[in-house]
Amino acid sequence: MKPPAEQAVLRAASRCLNQEALTANRIPMGRSHFVFTVQLVSGERVIARITRHDRAECFAGFAYWRRQLARVGVPVPRVLHMDLSGTALPWPIMFLEQAPGTDLCNVYVGLTAAEKRSIADDLLDIQHRTRGLPPGPGYGGIASYGDLRCHPRWSDVLWEYFTGAVDQLAPLQREAPAIGQIRRTIHELHPEFDGIAPLPYLIDATHQNVLVEDGRVTAIVDLDEVGFGDSLYPLGVARAGLLARGPEADCIEQVAVPLCVGPNRRRVFDLYSAIACLKMLAPSPLSVAGPPSAGSQIAVRLRSLLDGFAAAAAHKE
Repeated sequence: MKPPAEQAVLRAASRCLNQEALTANRIPMGRSHFVFTVQLVSGERVIARITRHDRAECFAGFAYWRRQLARVGVPVPRVLHMDLSGTALPWPIMFLEQAPGTDLCNVYVGLTAAEKRSIADDLLDIQHRTRGLPPGPGYGGIASYGDLRCHPRWSDVLWEYFTGAVDQLAPLQREAPAIGQIRRTIHELHPEFDGIAPLPYLIDATHQNVLVEDGRVTAIVDLDEVGFGDSLYPLGVARAGLLARGPEADCIEQVAVPLCVGPNRRRVFDLYSAIACLKMLAPSPLSVAGPPSAGSQIAVRLRSLLDGFAAAAAHKE
């Protein structure tokens, strides 16, 4: 699927929102959908998300979880219009209000220590509010409580994440020591994972999809699925994503502290970060934007982080 033309997005916005759309600019957000900012004649700016027909359920999931999360006080953008039929465009399209701020990873290096503490407090509060939702029917990311695609165990989710990424690697890459270390650690910590309850967490609220402005969290903007299982997992993803772009991830480390109590929990945190690095480096069949180019600074840092986190996770105290 190629990105829709800006003129096509303008026509769809005008039709769906009942007012003239003046400009549409694609922005590099997310890996699974095409995202545009749209300027309306009223002066309002909105977000247009466009996806493939086989991913239309993601938009239905967004609307569903947006209602659930707003009810417990999580800051989430309003859905302004949604067309899953392909009437406004040849693809499903969703329009959202544009929340203030930008992705955490885009501003993290410029934050003060006080701002990082404030963001950590906000993330802890959002995590607590999300736990106000009922437990899930199983484990992993689902589009609603009626979604039966969940897994019976948390270890099954981790194994799917790991093998899904490894399957996309070149044969030589699969022989890297980090791959074997991750595989062995998942098997070794199997009993630990199977003791985790299916509690809700924001699966994509990591270094991306957490909007920040003036040192505070303003919104969570990717709600296609909510995850059930270990809420330490998205923090491992966020840590890996921030470290791939800068020297530290203290804000995320602070949020993770209360979840790392126990002899194996630090190893689990390192394992989650290693799996996240692996997933970021591997191509994904669900992605509209591929992984970072092999020689890019982010890819080089991710490979180094992968080796370090995998080794740390494999190390027994």
